Amino acid sequence: MTLDRRHFAKLAVASGAAIVTARESFAQGSGQRPLVHAIPADISSLDPADSRSQQDQEIGVNIYERLVQMRFDEQPDGTLQAHPTEVVPQLAESWTVEGPVITFKLRQGIRFHGTGNPMTSEDVRYSFSRLVGIVGNGRNQAGIAGIFKQEQIEAVDPLTVRITFTDNLGTPTAIPVALTSMKFFQFAIVDSVEVKKHATAADPWANEWMMRNVATTGPYYVANRAMGQQLELRAVPNHWSGRQPPFEQVILRVRGNADLVSLIRGGVVDYAAEGLSGRQYDALAAAGFPVMNGNTPSVLRIHMAMDKEPFTDVRVRQAMLYAMPIDRIIRTALSGRGRRQDCFFNMEDITCNNSFARYTFDPDRAKALLAEAGKANFAFDFWYSNALPYNNDIAILIADALKGIGVTANLRPTPALQLLDAFRNRINGQNEEMTGMLMNEGVIWLNDPSTLANLVIASKTPTSGLTNWARFADAEADALHGRFRNSADAAARRDAYQVMQNKMADSASSGVPLVMLGRTIVTSRRITSVTFSQDPFVRYAYIRPRS
Repeated sequence: MTLDRRHFAKLAVASGAAIVTARESFAQGSGQRPLVHAIPADISSLDPADSRSQQDQEIGVNIYERLVQMRFDEQPDGTLQAHPTEVVPQLAESWTVEGPVITFKLRQGIRFHGTGNPMTSEDVRYSFSRLVGIVGNGRNQAGIAGIFKQEQIEAVDPLTVRITFTDNLGTPTAIPVALTSMKFFQFAIVDSVEVKKHATAADPWANEWMMRNVATTGPYYVANRAMGQQLELRAVPNHWSGRQPPFEQVILRVRGNADLVSLIRGGVVDYAAEGLSGRQYDALAAAGFPVMNGNTPSVLRIHMAMDKEPFTDVRVRQAMLYAMPIDRIIRTALSGRGRRQDCFFNMEDITCNNSFARYTFDPDRAKALLAEAGKANFAFDFWYSNALPYNNDIAILIADALKGIGVTANLRPTPALQLLDAFRNRINGQNEEMTGMLMNEGVIWLNDPSTLANLVIASKTPTSGLTNWARFADAEADALHGRFRNSADAAARRDAYQVMQNKMADSASSGVPLVMLGRTIVTSRRITSVTFSQDPFVRYAYIRPRS
């Protein structure tokens, strides 16, 4: 059933507190009312090689499968926590590691839903070839794992795939994160026979078709879609694993302007991880709804356009950091759910050196730097997505603190997809209108510096600087990243990335960390077994009705 937003809002009132308690077993699922997940925005791409938003990737982990998957361990509170590095078999039944070479043995008898085509090693070869063939998020992730060229993937026989991983210079190298990287969404296996039907001379990888269609093996498939309103997922019948998801039907509803708190209280929404402020989470927890915060590497960051006034002067950028009210943000906007992030990379990464700890809240120091730079009483545009209510709370706190040093932040809350378009246009040099300061939330899935360095530190090229909105550029940083990106020399690699972190703290421009947010989830009382993982996505196949 397709619902417009007016109907969606009415449901919250009509449902009242009528929450159904489902009692079906794990293997059944049919006959239950759907699991409903409220999402802040519609998806923009279904292509694993070219995902463009968190929603794209969240649906992707539920409709596609990979050679390996995360290992989840049950916690005392009933949640499932993914192991940070270990993986378990999924479409591959086993693998062997010999130096830089990993050989995967595929499961027999798996067929793609919708087409019935058998999954073979050619599908794996083609899927990973698309990753390096398409300019997008997938190419970056493939490079982190050590896959840069199609020739590195070999279909040995119909059920055997051999991958030779290399460093970015092309030397075969035992990349430490090669195997664990392959649990992520981008390494989904697509139906090559079906995808090739939609390739053209202008679009040899059928990217345009894949952005709107699915060639999949996953536990769910897209049954219906109402653009801008909702997606309906259905469990794939007779899944190859022999286990069906507890919920046969999942509805992803774009919440629009609907009152999310009312939808949760009324039993209309079962799962929400975006769209609530800290105060709203507190109120729902006080009303007896499960509110959980998981230790995931989701970091609130700011970026300053260092090529445009007023941020061309490093002293001005440093002054902004001395004026950031981080403790107030955590205490007020996030209701204590979060902690200060002083490390450019993930806290657990061995390269972390807390280079941003120098920027304690010091308005006097900020004023002195502005005076030294001759830049007092200026204004700039402050961009952020309005899809997350706490973003507005945080932006207001930052604007208020900056007012105390004589600086005006013109708040520019923007719809997520519109902001993404403007973000990409600036990065790619297609539009110069978006300048000033940008605030966003980023998740770096590995406790390894290569991903963030390649995205934010490295200069913009077809394979790097893909989110370098600030236009940071440093020849030494580029050289260090190029030399040590996939290096097996752990000590030298750590030292190199610590030099780069110090450069980022000195520059105070790109990817500046403020708060480790983690992931906060609120659910209805009728479900359990919520997952927390390095990526910030829900796995519907694990969620169960509460008995």
